[in-house]
Amino acid sequence: MNVRSPCAARQARTVLAAWLLWTAMPATPLAAVNVPKHLIHPDTPKMEEPDSLVARYLQAVDRGELAVFGHTLDRSMIVPVRVEYVYDLSSRTMRIKVYSNLNEPLAVPGQGDCRILGVSAVMEDGSITEIESHVWVK
Repeated sequence: MNVRSPCAARQARTVLAAWLLWTAMPATPLAAVNVPKHLIHPDTPKMEEPDSLVARYLQAVDRGELAVFGHTLDRSMIVPVRVEYVYDLSSRTMRIKVYSNLNEPLAVPGQGDCRILGVSAVMEDGSITEIESHVWVK
């Protein structure tokens, strides 16, 4: 005799309900965006050599533009590990993001169990315009 537990039956119903809701959802608003016939013009974007972008990023860091929760990070506190190029089809612009690991994790103010292990910075015209902290819970 095969007896199913009430917990397994409840989980199966939950998964089935979630799947039904997901399949019944209308298309996302982004699907309605008009996509141009020629997605990328041959003259744009210009992807630069990553090493020169990292050099400009480090110059911005030296100018004190990389601050997280009131702490200004300097060159000795970070290790750049990745350059990302993101092309936005709607605005026809390319964003450049540099991801860096921190040599020593930083505490998140007011959160004793959280540490900042990395940061991402968006670069525009050689300046840092956005900063994201990558936080992990202990």
